[in-house]
Amino acid sequence: MKPMNAFVRGLILACVAVAAVSAATAILLFSVRTEIGGPVGILYWSALALIASAMPVRLPKGVVASVSAAPVLASIVLGGPVAAAIVGALGTTDSRELKGQVPWYGTLYNHASVVIAAVFGGATYVVLLRAAPHQSVIDAIWQFAALVIGAAIFYLINWTLSVAAVSARTGVSMRAVWASDLGGVAVNLIGLVPLAWLMAQIYLLPNGIGWWATLLFVVPLFTTRLAYHRYVETREMFEQTIGALANAVDARDRYTRGHSQRVSHIAEAMCRVMNIAEPEIEKIKWAGLLHDIGKIGIRDNVLLKPGPLDREERILMNQHPAIGAEIVAPAQQLAPEAPLIRYHHEWFNGSGYPDGIEALDIPLGARILTIADAYEAMTSSRPYRLTPLTHEQAVGELEKFTGIQFDPEIVPVLVGLDRDILDRPPDRPDYLPTMLRAEDPRDESGTHPKTDVGKAAAEAVTPESASALNRPQLPSVHKGNPPRRALASDDVP
Repeated sequence: MKPMNAFVRGLILACVAVAAVSAATAILLFSVRTEIGGPVGILYWSALALIASAMPVRLPKGVVASVSAAPVLASIVLGGPVAAAIVGALGTTDSRELKGQVPWYGTLYNHASVVIAAVFGGATYVVLLRAAPHQSVIDAIWQFAALVIGAAIFYLINWTLSVAAVSARTGVSMRAVWASDLGGVAVNLIGLVPLAWLMAQIYLLPNGIGWWATLLFVVPLFTTRLAYHRYVETREMFEQTIGALANAVDARDRYTRGHSQRVSHIAEAMCRVMNIAEPEIEKIKWAGLLHDIGKIGIRDNVLLKPGPLDREERILMNQHPAIGAEIVAPAQQLAPEAPLIRYHHEWFNGSGYPDGIEALDIPLGARILTIADAYEAMTSSRPYRLTPLTHEQAVGELEKFTGIQFDPEIVPVLVGLDRDILDRPPDRPDYLPTMLRAEDPRDESGTHPKTDVGKAAAEAVTPESASALNRPQLPSVHKGNPPRRALASDDVP
């Protein structure tokens, strides 16, 4: 078990202290409402909450979601903040805690956070209820509205404390945890509010009918929990598929193993420094993983050529951003990434490819990926440059081509990143076999004659990209830029 750092320890102590003060204050100010049925009723709702907490779902960043909020919110309606605090404290015990998978201080924090949320949410409900107009129809609407507001307070406190704990434990920003975990399930959680209201109303049915009828709500609670699980499964499968595609591209060449993951990691770090919105960061991160997927359509004798590319080979190579965009565009979830993939080799002064757009016409994410891609390529071995550039040399090249190839406002962001983000991690045993293609048996020498390459290039060029791809100059000398040495498989300094 890892020792707690000072911040986590302080967070736990503060949460427990606030929970104790909140509960004591609620006991002094609010009595338990008779509708809940006294101690037996509180135990009944605690048991329902325990059932709802039995199978929690861990969301991608580490927040744990369950449907136990419904019984807790129903106990607010029936018993007020004190009853809700008791139900929350007892009923949110989940299987992980019983199995010892959560350290004692984590269990203490989790229950304290629910108590705080229940007290403040319940107090809000009771205060609003006391201001009700007490007219039959209006009174019922007012009570429901009061629960909605009280539930909003409950969720806001509970979610904030949960996200703070995950952020403190993992080092991921609260904004990232909130957007990644709660963004996908918030609607379902809020949907528990009317369900909680209905549970409370059914419970009040006379002659004991409500006690057993309320148990029927276990079914919709279970289906809601299943929706959380399906959301997590679908998201994990989506991310794993993207990672597998990136690995498939990188594995064609042992020199580019892990390149896409590194580009994505560096780009994400740059985005966080720039305070870009979390959904946009996620889009850029995924585009970074898939930015070179178009190289699937580039033949090995071009992609893996150890020397400079000739004109026809360069025309072929310059198609990979457009090919990549066309590959991902039909997938609805990846359609927003397609423009970033297409434009990640555009230059700030308009000399890039495939479309020759410039400056702010290039999407922000593509400008970020251009810099991250160039740095990662320069600091790693390539068939055309076996000795990678040092960090200082790569930064020098980025600064040299600032305003020409790279956005001058973004280059300093990468330069200012911590070296533990930029430095290449030590090599580790390959978990993916090298998938370098064997020579095509149809080729006598293992390479295609230049005439065949030119023919293939001509057949592959679409009318939309013909003008950009048939430019006689390399991008570095287009529009009067200073000439550079001929490049091979990637357009970096």
